[in-house]
Amino acid sequence: MRTLEPIKIALLAVGGDGGGVLTGWIAQLAENNGYFVQYTYIAGVAQRTGATVYYIELFPTKNLQDNVAEKTPVLSQMPGPHDVDILMATELMEAGRSIQRGFVSKKTTMIFSTNRNLAIREKESAGDGIADGARIFEMTEKYSKKSLFGNLKLIATKNGSIISSSMFGALAASGTLPFSKEEFIKVIETSGGKGIKQSVNSFNEAFQYIKDFTSQPKPYLPDMRPAVFQALPTSVSSKKLSEVLEEIKSKFPKETHDVIWHGLNHVVEFQDLKYGKVYLDKVAQILQLDSAEKAYQLTRQTAKNLAVGMAYDDLIFVSDEKTKKYRQKEVYQQVGAKENEIVNTLDYLHPGYEEVIGFLPAKMGLKYIDNAKMRDFYKRKFDKDRRMHSTGLFNFLMLYVMGGMRGWRMKTFRHFEEMENVDQWLKRIKTIAKVNYNLAVEVANSYRLKKGYGDTYKKGHSKFAMLNKYAADNMNVPEIEEKVRHILSVAIQNHDKKETEKLIASL
Repeated sequence: MRTLEPIKIALLAVGGDGGGVLTGWIAQLAENNGYFVQYTYIAGVAQRTGATVYYIELFPTKNLQDNVAEKTPVLSQMPGPHDVDILMATELMEAGRSIQRGFVSKKTTMIFSTNRNLAIREKESAGDGIADGARIFEMTEKYSKKSLFGNLKLIATKNGSIISSSMFGALAASGTLPFSKEEFIKVIETSGGKGIKQSVNSFNEAFQYIKDFTSQPKPYLPDMRPAVFQALPTSVSSKKLSEVLEEIKSKFPKETHDVIWHGLNHVVEFQDLKYGKVYLDKVAQILQLDSAEKAYQLTRQTAKNLAVGMAYDDLIFVSDEKTKKYRQKEVYQQVGAKENEIVNTLDYLHPGYEEVIGFLPAKMGLKYIDNAKMRDFYKRKFDKDRRMHSTGLFNFLMLYVMGGMRGWRMKTFRHFEEMENVDQWLKRIKTIAKVNYNLAVEVANSYRLKKGYGDTYKKGHSKFAMLNKYAADNMNVPEIEEKVRHILSVAIQNHDKKETEKLIASL
């Protein structure tokens, strides 16, 4: 007699990816073909909507008495270290987590999707907090027997299904289970419920994708890549934008066209074309200090960050965003709702004293921003969390009206304050550029710290002010630009301004 080993499958799925459905399909497939099946799962709520580990063991029961001493197999309830035959993950970071947890070894075939569902830690970073997917991919290649991957979520979405169907197709194409493609499809077709046709279509496309992959492996392409500015268009349909398009072509060097065009569009969308022309005038002032020899680095960095600085977050912007059509589409996609279904959206709001005062006329805001009695009154009466069903008629109309008050924005205290900050920043860049060009580029890039509103804005502005003062006070120090670049990197990654203060003090 010889000992038969069960087929051991571990599945790491993010909440909403249908991990339970996929596990049920695998179990049904094995039982249909005379296998004894046992599966368990451990739910997690540590990241995203909860990552769950499903563990499945399949044991062949046909002619069992001829092969093993006992007729009833004893199977494990959890994967053992380096003892998993098939590892499936519905998201790239979960594939990396499976290696970290010791599930993967040289006996393991990994099947995973390269799509990303960002973790809270990645989202809350003030800078680019997204984990390096390329490093995770390298680990899957290094530690597993075979690595099969692709954006299986994209395939499922394209076919109107969820990722469990495309993962099932990838599993079938991998050849790791002794069952035919037809037997896989039969499980889906007899599973009941809605969307069977869409699930089969998703299965088939993923099956073919992995089949092609095994014969000719494809390179890893990150699901999220840095944005690239497209080239300046030759013409636009809008007559007003046509005028500024020609102005960009005539006044600015070709090397800066792409970033200036996108910056202009960002500012115009935030306010209007008149405001966009103000943006171009401010960029033109910096261009006078730049040259082709420097590849116009200063102009490009200033144009990019100036657009963000001039399109700041205020009550008008936030209200407008909450009533945009594309927001509704995103919400429907996130919850998997159809167009004819009703989705009720609950928004969490907490307008602080600065946001409210910022909405007042500039002179009035300047009078009350440092008024201790007014601040204390607001804190006692109004400073609290609010919940609003933004899909309700009254609330939607209130947000819609406020979001349309762009004409009022130019008169508000917040606009006065932001333009004062921008002008001081540009003046500082001009002064530093005459002494240290590379340092001026870093100062131009420092506006990245200013974003959001409320506490996020306060912390960012505080770090921005500290870094700029340090740069201005030490512009004649050798290699100061490298120190400022390091401070900026630390400031972006750390929410608390104390880390930035400590670093500047040590330098």
